[in-house]
Amino acid sequence: MATFKVNIPAGPLWNQQDAEEKAPKVAAAHQGTWTGQWNTVVEGEMSVVEVELPVKPTGSNEFKTSVLAGPLWSNDEAQKVGSAIAASYGAEFTGEWWTIVESVMSVIEIKYTF
Repeated sequence: MATFKVNIPAGPLWNQQDAEEKAPKVAAAHQGTWTGQWNTVVEGEMSVVEVELPVKPTGSNEFKTSVLAGPLWSNDEAQKVGSAIAASYGAEFTGEWWTIVESVMSVIEIKYTF
C-alpha cells in the first residue's frame, strides 16, 4: 500500500509527553499513523505532527459529511475541483455541493472510507 507523510496542525503541544498523548489521536482522526515527529510552528499557539497516510483509504465503513470549499460558481466548477478538495481531507467527492453564503462560501459533500 502506497503512503505519504504530511504535517497536521495539532494546537499547542508543550513537550514530548504532551505530544505522545495527543499526536496519535490526531493521526487516527485523519486515518493515519503518527511518525513520532512533531514541532512547534507558532510558540504557545500551534504545533504540527507528522502523519503517515495511505494514498487510498480502505475499509467497509463509510461516513459522509460536508466541508467548506470556498465560493463555487457553477456545477461545472464544483465537479472540476471537488475531487482535489476532498483529497485534501483524505476522502472522495460525492458530486454533491451547495452554496451556504451567496458569493462567499460553498460546501461539498465528501465520503470517508475506513
